Amino acid sequence: MKKYLLRSLPVALLGALMMTGTAQAVDPEDAIEYRQGVFKAFSWNFGPMAGMAQGEIPFNEEMFLQRADQLARLADMPWQGFTEDSDLGDTDAKMEVWEDADTFEQKIEEFKEEVAALEALIDEGAEEMQLRRQAGNIGQSCQACHDSFRD
Repeated sequence: MKKYLLRSLPVALLGALMMTGTAQAVDPEDAIEYRQGVFKAFSWNFGPMAGMAQGEIPFNEEMFLQRADQLARLADMPWQGFTEDSDLGDTDAKMEVWEDADTFEQKIEEFKEEVAALEALIDEGAEEMQLRRQAGNIGQSCQACHDSFRD
């Protein structure tokens, strides 16, 4: 077993190095298109949840839970698209994304924490009002990031 691991280590390291090089070689326009696509998927899923949370559309538990699951799956994805030089294309991202990366990272983490809190409530079998309130918290997290980092 140890012999196998020792022989596999150089191959694994080479693969990791190749992937790192590939990640840095992403075309900025592709990165922008990628993150915009994921944000559209956010909107597709979160829009009805927000409507239910605000009482604009009737609460439908099955739809809410399905959309929440999809949002949780997407929560880590768009941030990969904020690559070097992806501030120069057709984007609404402000320069502050790159100039104040620490605050941007903090906003990302706050968003992911709010989504995780919704998942925990769902796992606990929370009531409608708790789910609606937490959807509101997610919306506030989105808005806080948009206010600082999106034109």
